[in-house]
Amino acid sequence: MTLASPAANGPTPSKSRLLTQHTGYRLIKLGELTLDIAEQALAPLDLRARHFNVMAMVAADGTLSQQNLSGLLGLDPTIMVALVDDLEREGLLQRERSQQDRRRYVLELTPAGQRTLKRAFSAIEKAESKLLAPLSRQEADTLQELTGRLLARAEPSAPGRTASDN
Repeated sequence: MTLASPAANGPTPSKSRLLTQHTGYRLIKLGELTLDIAEQALAPLDLRARHFNVMAMVAADGTLSQQNLSGLLGLDPTIMVALVDDLEREGLLQRERSQQDRRRYVLELTPAGQRTLKRAFSAIEKAESKLLAPLSRQEADTLQELTGRLLARAEPSAPGRTASDN
């Protein structure tokens, strides 16, 4: 079955319903909405969602290099360089020579970065609570479990997958 372009014949409820009934479409729209909400929540801290993701991953694992982080977050290395440069310029993150391998640099949050990340987590948690407000606690927990299961299958480290599969 092919879907006619709404622009070709004008949008009709039955045509748009064909698209909105698909889970993939709904997940894409929910992802866009969630990103917008996160960006708004982080704006007062002069952060974007990707900056938050970088900082949170660095805080979780103090042994990550830019290259490791790029792979974990599924971001192009050139984008990662720009994000790390932004955070370093703002005094939130620093590159340090690895104690285990002097040829390598690891990323580390500065004290200002740790404080900012704490505030960012609080802002994100409040925004997420508003987003999930229409759901019961059990429904929100189920959503968390289901999305976690789906994302685990999409991880580059999953058996039979590579980073290029993303």
